[in-house]
Amino acid sequence: MILIRQKVKAEDGIINIRLPDDFKGSVVDVVVKTEDDLSARLMLDTVKIDTTKWKFNREEIYGG
Repeated sequence: MILIRQKVKAEDGIINIRLPDDFKGSVVDVVVKTEDDLSARLMLDTVKIDTTKWKFNREEIYGG
């Protein structure tokens, strides 16, 4: 695995990363992280599901 680290500023919500020619035609896994915590602005914790009343038939699920 080769790791390329490059800090860029996403001015318009778009980033461009120049890759070496050896990467042409390859599947590339891209991970984006920020230096500051954006979770509050992204509202990642706003969806809550109450599962306390959910009932499952374990025999049906596991073939008991």
